[in-house]
Amino acid sequence: MVHGAIGQDQGILLSVGEAKWNKVMHLGHLQRLRRMLELLAARGVDTSHARPACYSGAGFEPELRAAADRGEVVLVDLRRLYTGS
Repeated sequence: MVHGAIGQDQGILLSVGEAKWNKVMHLGHLQRLRRMLELLAARGVDTSHARPACYSGAGFEPELRAAADRGEVVLVDLRRLYTGS
């Protein structure tokens, strides 16, 4: 999880993510992150600014890339990790 420092004790929740080194990530990973955000919201955590993020050393399936193109998830591969976006 990534928190920002905007007026709350722990800051605003900005992102929840999952990282895999040798695994191509797919929509199931995004679905898990969405469920995590639902559970956090049910516990009273403000998730309105939070974005799911997937980090992979092996890449992403086309369906997950399409979700990223729609702004539903942030994808970080090795190139982006080491050189920026």
